[in-house]
Amino acid sequence: MQLTYTGDEGRYYPTLGVAPVPGETYDLPDDPGDGCWDAAKTQTKKAGRAPEKEGSDA
Repeated sequence: MQLTYTGDEGRYYPTLGVAPVPGETYDLPDDPGDGCWDAAKTQTKKAGRAPEKEGSDA
């Protein structure tokens, strides 16, 4: 799961082994649940039909 860190600088997550930088996106197994992480935009895409290619005359 890709999550973007929105918390304070200087925090360390020993169970994850990461000292995240605010605004950076990390690939984590789960949201740590402390309110300092947001789902990355790539994870919020809705499922649906693939867009058609521009200029395609099918």
